[in-house]
Amino acid sequence: MKVAHNNSIHSVFSTATRRPPSIADEKLVLSGSSETTAAPPAVNDSQLIADFHARMARQSLDWADSDKDGRVTKDEYMSGQARLAQLDNRPDDKVANEKRWAKIDTTGKGWVDETELGDALAKMLPVSVGHLDQGFAARLRNLRS
Repeated sequence: MKVAHNNSIHSVFSTATRRPPSIADEKLVLSGSSETTAAPPAVNDSQLIADFHARMARQSLDWADSDKDGRVTKDEYMSGQARLAQLDNRPDDKVANEKRWAKIDTTGKGWVDETELGDALAKMLPVSVGHLDQGFAARLRNLRS
């Protein structure tokens, strides 16, 4: 039996190591090598929290702003809270709504825009980003396996 250099059993008999063909030798092109990745840019914790409050302010404005003028008046806010209470099958607590409005409209002008609404919601609903330490994350991975 003749064993040629291109046979897989050749490495058993040959003392020289065989180098596999490289991409350059084969003139292969990797697909997507020149394209940029679609991964989202990295953001820090404060940016995540600011984005959360901005989304919450936008949703609150869209819900309460019945005349779509870009600002929420006290009457629109109270009406929106009444609708939320009705959807949640709970009584409308007008006293609590008045207290929240006083925290939202700190200047007393009777209306707030999206920025003021976002600032008030950030003060009323503080959030933080949590991180797992290395040891805890490793223990969680071990529990799953």
